[in-house]
Amino acid sequence: MDPTDRKHLPVWLFAASCLLTIVIYLPGLTGDYMFDDMPNLIYNKQLDLESIDLESLQGAVFSSESGMLLRPVSMLSFALNRHFFGIAPYSHKVVNLIIHLLNGIGIFLLSRLLLRGYRQFRNPDLPEAAVAWLPVVVSALWLVHPLNLTPTLYIVQRMTSLATLFTIAGLCLYLLGRIRSLNGRQGLHLVLTGFFVFGGLAVFSKESGSLLPLYMLVLELTLFRFRSSQGDLDKAIISFFVITVALPACLLLSYVALHPEYITGGYNLRNFTLTERVLTEARVLVFYLKSILMPSITELGLYHDDIPLSHGLLDPPATLYSLLALAGMLLGAFLLLGRQPLVSLGILWFFAGHVLESTVIPLELAHEHRNYLADYGIILAVACLVSQAPLRRLAPVIRVGAPCLFLLLFSYTTWLRASQWSDVVNHAVYEARHHPASFRSVFSAGRIFARLALKGEPDFAPQARENLLRAAELNPAEVMAYSALIQFTYLMQQPVSPEWYEEIDHRLSSYPVSPSTLVSLRAFSRCAEIKCGVSEERMETMFRLVFANETLQSNHKRLAEAKTIYGYYTINARGNSRKAHELFARAVELSPRNYQYRENLINLLIVLGEYNEAQQQLELLKASQTHGGNETLYQMLQDEINTARKSHAAAARHELPESG
Repeated sequence: MDPTDRKHLPVWLFAASCLLTIVIYLPGLTGDYMFDDMPNLIYNKQLDLESIDLESLQGAVFSSESGMLLRPVSMLSFALNRHFFGIAPYSHKVVNLIIHLLNGIGIFLLSRLLLRGYRQFRNPDLPEAAVAWLPVVVSALWLVHPLNLTPTLYIVQRMTSLATLFTIAGLCLYLLGRIRSLNGRQGLHLVLTGFFVFGGLAVFSKESGSLLPLYMLVLELTLFRFRSSQGDLDKAIISFFVITVALPACLLLSYVALHPEYITGGYNLRNFTLTERVLTEARVLVFYLKSILMPSITELGLYHDDIPLSHGLLDPPATLYSLLALAGMLLGAFLLLGRQPLVSLGILWFFAGHVLESTVIPLELAHEHRNYLADYGIILAVACLVSQAPLRRLAPVIRVGAPCLFLLLFSYTTWLRASQWSDVVNHAVYEARHHPASFRSVFSAGRIFARLALKGEPDFAPQARENLLRAAELNPAEVMAYSALIQFTYLMQQPVSPEWYEEIDHRLSSYPVSPSTLVSLRAFSRCAEIKCGVSEERMETMFRLVFANETLQSNHKRLAEAKTIYGYYTINARGNSRKAHELFARAVELSPRNYQYRENLINLLIVLGEYNEAQQQLELLKASQTHGGNETLYQMLQDEINTARKSHAAAARHELPESG
């Protein structure tokens, strides 16, 4: 082989791995929206851009209620995606796949920079072949790894993949800057650009982007050791990490110590405590590690709400074993800093990637997308260990055979998963089959079967009923399964069991009011509006129990939503507009920056003939939307007020008696 061709061979093989990635993901591109896609994307009216102008874009980019920073970069991408390619899920998944490929390219470049820095400053004896081939192996395995499927095919998780894209870009600039600095050239400007520019884009894509300085710290600790080109401590770099890592950590810990409710308050709306979450996360992290090294098609899935809680160190015993294993990994990472820096880097990288979402914050217990960048560390560490296999004659076979074997295994598993995601029915069936103890998986299957039965395929009715009943048993805090079961049973013209309503009443009064509880309440109220068998007395009982729930009273966002649901029910089923006015006004008080609540109130005031108050609320609506972007809505509401006012005045003139 020509020396030039041999030099470029790793790049060509990496390009081939990108093509392989496209092929294995192709089946999944035909899949549908699911789960969190609906509230974030489908029901978000502000993503429908009538034109590309500053005001419309402002409304779209700040239209999300997810996260503290509203994730404007991600929302902008969704708005532009919908404007140019429509609302169909296919184009959204294609864009997600393109972002995934860009991330794979970023991982390839990051690995090359990392290994060059390692060879120059830590291990000059590292063969050039390792510097050339390890990035290909690591990036190829990362691209096709089945654990990285959800940020690609689960549309809303573009938030994760975009944050990862900008994080990788920031890390590449960091490595470039540090290598230049250690070679006696200017590099600090690259470090700062990576942090401020790409770090900003990352964190405004999703809050996980805030981990960028922690990843930088891992690189510094394992590769460069805070050294300058003269060999002494680099004060500029030390100051950088004091400002970006140490100081924010101290401030955050101090704030939480003084205001523990900042963390503990969120657990009021969960079915687990802070202690239970921390203990359970130890087992979750071990599950992630197993899935990175030995992914199983039966264990992977969109939902992981079937993971049992850890109530103590020995309840179950796997909790203690997991904690010991994780502690051993961390200890090993620090002990290997001198002898195996890249292995140490990989282990610390994995833990750094889970600091935010797998510790004390009251999030759901497990999601695969939390490993999207964290798993790179484990893949890198294992690849480095295999590349140094001290087996003499067998070493070359292992160094070539092991990566190829894992590439085939990962590719086939990801292709199988993508095929399952290609159709909403198949996906629901597979999820329920692989996760029979998962409420969400079983409920989704039951809902799919119910839709098929109601669309003229009655053979699916028994499966729908079976799955919905099983889902109701799996999660004693949820009412969603009973809600769907009652409505399905009524539409199938079968008797509804009174015990189902009794169980709903018990759960509404005994467990936190979750977002899914409000979804169920809305579904019940709409059902009652069309007289589908849910009586007014039954609805009033459910609303009374919900509003009496203490967890709802402490959460203004959910309380406002509940008031809105009750308001619409009061208008449409009871015809009581004045009561609805009171409820809508209260929702606005609870969540004054939610434009939808104030729009509801304005529309009702127009119907009630309260034009002056409607005008006042419109002005307040304009003032509350600091990000703008709702000019079309404002003008539409203004036109409605003016038209209604003129019509009312004309009718009044027509009714005046003639003088004389």
